[in-house]
Amino acid sequence: MRTAAVVLALLLAACSRPAGTLQASEGWIRASAVDGPMAGYLSLHNGTASDLRCDGASGADFGAIEIHRTSVENGMSRMLRDQVVAVRAGGSARLEPGSYHLMLFRPQRTLPAGSSSRITLSCGALSVAADFIVKAQ
Repeated sequence: MRTAAVVLALLLAACSRPAGTLQASEGWIRASAVDGPMAGYLSLHNGTASDLRCDGASGADFGAIEIHRTSVENGMSRMLRDQVVAVRAGGSARLEPGSYHLMLFRPQRTLPAGSSSRITLSCGALSVAADFIVKAQ
């Protein structure tokens, strides 16, 4: 009887887990010599069966965080704000220099190279938190 209860509990736990998860890795922030905006980068993997749209981010170390994309037009580089990062079901996306990235505004503390900051990305009903390491670049 006890074995049956354990097996039932394991089956119920397995059924209540989502089919997949949203994962974030390789988070890093480009160090800044001034207390101005910084840029953050990471890799996302969508292990769910649904396409995701990541459209927001937050973190205690910054007054505001926006998703931006770098665009080159007529040889001039510019940043476009209010962007959405699409991550297909079972697919991945990278926020990297020269492409999509996080703009981190109004640092709430000094973040020297080697320190870290936790940032949460919002992707519809899902969110994922990641530790970002500050790197001198």
